[in-house]
Amino acid sequence: AERKAAGVFSHTALAIPLVLTLINFQTIYSGGEVREAFEWIPQLGLTFTLRLDQLSYPFLLLISLIGFLASVYSWRYMEHEHNIEAYYALLMLFVSGMIGVVLSTNLFLFYIFWELMLIPSYFLIAYWGTGNARIIGFKYFAMTHVGAVSLLAGIAWLNAIYGSVEYDVLSVSVKTFRPELTYIAVLIFIGAAVKMALFPLHTWLPDAHAEAPTPISVLLSGVMIKTGVYALARLLIGLMPSVFSTIAPGIFLISVVTMFWGGLMALVQTDIKRVLAYSSVSQVGYIVFGLSSLMSIGYSGALLHVFTHGLAKSLLFMTAGSIMHVTGERDLRRLGGLFSTMPLTSTAFLVGGLSIAGTPPLAGFFSEWMIFKGGIDANQLIYTFLAILATALTAGYYLRTFMYAFQVGEPKRLSEAPTTMIMTMMILVILISTLAIYVNPVLIIINSSIKA
Repeated sequence: AERKAAGVFSHTALAIPLVLTLINFQTIYSGGEVREAFEWIPQLGLTFTLRLDQLSYPFLLLISLIGFLASVYSWRYMEHEHNIEAYYALLMLFVSGMIGVVLSTNLFLFYIFWELMLIPSYFLIAYWGTGNARIIGFKYFAMTHVGAVSLLAGIAWLNAIYGSVEYDVLSVSVKTFRPELTYIAVLIFIGAAVKMALFPLHTWLPDAHAEAPTPISVLLSGVMIKTGVYALARLLIGLMPSVFSTIAPGIFLISVVTMFWGGLMALVQTDIKRVLAYSSVSQVGYIVFGLSSLMSIGYSGALLHVFTHGLAKSLLFMTAGSIMHVTGERDLRRLGGLFSTMPLTSTAFLVGGLSIAGTPPLAGFFSEWMIFKGGIDANQLIYTFLAILATALTAGYYLRTFMYAFQVGEPKRLSEAPTTMIMTMMILVILISTLAIYVNPVLIIINSSIKA
C-alpha cells in the first residue's frame, strides 16, 4: 500500500507543473510572460523570482511532460525495486531542479538549481542502477560537478565585474565588450558542455545513461542534457552574443566532431541502451551546431530539436526498458524476432528512431532541416555538408538496432510490456507524429524568444 501511495503521490505532484505549463500556453504564445517574485536575501539584492518566457517555455513543457511520463512509466518498471518511496522522492526532486534551472531569473538561483539536479540524479544512478552503479554514479557526479564549478567561476566573475547576478541587469550591463568576458564565456561554456556531453567532455554520459534505471535514463537523455543547451542559449547567446560570436567557430568544429564520434560509437554498440546513449551525444552536436550558426533559422531549429529529440529519445529509452522488462535482456546479439510478439513496442521504436534520423514527415525532419539551413546561411558549407553526412550514421545505427532487436531471429513467445508502460510510449508516438503537422505554434514561441 505504501509503494502504491508513493507512486500516486509522485504522479499527481508531477502532473501539476505539466497542467500549469499547458494553462499558460496562450499567455506565452501571445508574447507575454508569467512571473512570481518573493523576497529572499535583500542584503545581497537577491529575490526568489521565477519567470516563464518564450525561451524557457519549450524547455519547461518538455521537462514537465517527460517528468510526469517517467513517473507513470516507473509504476510497473520499478515495482520490484527496494526503497521505492525514496526513489519517487528523488525523482520529484530531480525534476524540480530542472524546472528551477529554466525558470530562474538570477545566476545565483540558477546555480543552486543546477546543483539540485545533480544530487538526486547521482543517488538514482548509484542506488537503483545496474552494473558498477556506484562507480558509474561517482564518475557522473565528479565530471558534472567539475563542470558546475566552472560555471560557478564564470558567474562569480560576472558578479565581481558588474555587481549583480540578475539577468535583467546583466542584459543591459554586458553590452560593452571587455576582454575578460571571453574568459567568462569559456568558463560558462565548459559548464554547459559537460552537462550536454559535448566531445571530449562526454565520457560520463554513455555509462550513466546506460546503467541508470530506464525511467531515469529517459530523464537524463531526453531532458537533463537539454539544460546545458538552455544555459548556452540564456547565458551566452542571450547575455553576451558578441562574445559568443568570437568563440563560435571553435564550437562549430566541436559540434561536428561530437556528431560523428557519437554516431560512430553508437554504430558499434551491442547494448541497446548504450546505442541510445551514444546517440544522445551525437544529437547534442546538431543542437549546438544550430546555435553556433548565429542565424535565426539555425537557432530556431536548434531549440525545436531540443523538443523533438527530447520526445523521441524519451520514447526510445522507454522501448528499450520495455524490452528489458519483458525479456530480461539488453544485448542485441541475444534479442531478435520481437516484432510479432511486441508490435506496439516495435512500432514505437521505429517512430522514435526515424524521427531522430530526420525522416519526413516526422517532427525531427523539420528541426534538422532548419539547423542545416542555418549552417548554409552562416556560410559554413563544409561543416554543414559533414553534418548532413552524419545523418546517414544516425539512420544506420537505428535501422541496425531495429533489425537485430525486432526482425532477425526466431519469433519469441512473449507479450507486450505492462499497460502503463505502453500507454506512456503511445502518448509520445502520438505527439511525435502530430508535431509534424502542428509544429508552427512551437516555432512561433521559439521565434519570439529570438526577437526578445
